[in-house]
Amino acid sequence: MPLFHIHGLMAAIMASLAAGAEVICCPSFNRDHFFDWLLECRPTWYTAVPTMHMAVLETAAQHRETINSVPLRFLRSSSASLPPQVMFQLEDVFNAPVIEAYGMTEAAHQMASNPLPPAAHKAGSVGRPAGPEVAIMDETGLLLAKGEIGEIVIRGDNVTKGYENNPVANSCAFINDWFRTGDQGRIDEEGYLYITGRLKEIINRGGEKVSPREVDEALLAHPDVLQAAAFAVPHDSLGEDVAAAVVLKVGSSLSSKELRQGLFGRLAEFKIPNMVLIIDEIPKGPTGKVQRIGLAKKLASCFRQAYAAPRDVVEEMLIAIFEEILAKDGFGIDDNFFNLGGDSLSGSRVIAQVRNLFQCELPITALFSHPTVAELSGEISQHMSPQQLALMAEMLSGIESLSDEEASRLLDAGNNA
Repeated sequence: MPLFHIHGLMAAIMASLAAGAEVICCPSFNRDHFFDWLLECRPTWYTAVPTMHMAVLETAAQHRETINSVPLRFLRSSSASLPPQVMFQLEDVFNAPVIEAYGMTEAAHQMASNPLPPAAHKAGSVGRPAGPEVAIMDETGLLLAKGEIGEIVIRGDNVTKGYENNPVANSCAFINDWFRTGDQGRIDEEGYLYITGRLKEIINRGGEKVSPREVDEALLAHPDVLQAAAFAVPHDSLGEDVAAAVVLKVGSSLSSKELRQGLFGRLAEFKIPNMVLIIDEIPKGPTGKVQRIGLAKKLASCFRQAYAAPRDVVEEMLIAIFEEILAKDGFGIDDNFFNLGGDSLSGSRVIAQVRNLFQCELPITALFSHPTVAELSGEISQHMSPQQLALMAEMLSGIESLSDEEASRLLDAGNNA
């Protein structure tokens, strides 16, 4: 970990030295060398941020003998929320409990922590307060009851009294003697703290609030997904929309379409990313955390698909509908309607035109699950009888013989009807 990082400095080095233990400092994190170091140094535990734990899991199956020969007593995780799926995998692979903690430089490495067995440690929770007083507060400064979601606030002897020479930051950081962490969360009936996201990372999709962590966990539920990070992307009418970057496990051929389709039923429709990017590596900051703010800019080149021309007249007509409603040109069959400015209102207009033009009873939600011309074209054929398809083919063959101007007039007439 970087020397300035409170997790590495306090949890790994200072706590171990204070207890009289030996500390092994690796040159830097390296997934390929991790198991060699494990065998050479034979530690009794290790600590890392979630992205590093995920990298360890990626190659763990190849090092079963090393893991068995160096039994760990426990694993430690901090600095970012550990997805429950990752916690379960770590415990299964290493046959040891994963103890997740919650801290910040302005207070302590361990403001809250899951306890050691036999006490319960809860997946998805960062445990119970372990020093500072921890509470949940609303935007007005009112403390909330257990189970309610709001901002996590702390106070106590080891919480900073303020930032040096920064009165603006201090005025924002404190409210009613509580320090504002900037994290959103809740406390359950047993006093366990759950972090639901960073307030500045919450996605505001047309007034609907989306927690990126909830989307991450839904994506990570797929057995082929190694890492996932949801983030906000700018949107013309919604303000922000939901996107996600995913790293697949080695050997997986899962497509972004298949992955996205699997989210229906797991998440509310407004939380489902309209674009799932499958990439080799998710950009991270110097401490190993995924930095969601700025991901949209870093991955901008991945959003627009390479232009793919329509393959038949149905796709040509769908492109014409998309371009007319969004008042944009240059759609390809793989471009996502919502990424290019569409929303639920304009999407309902698309479905209305499709129903009129193709005499096809698509559900109003069809475009949400099939947001490209290629996908929607396939869905249209699924909702039409063989007789309708034959009639449509005959009609479209006639349209193909028309000039562009004549075809456009026919399309307008159908839309107006």
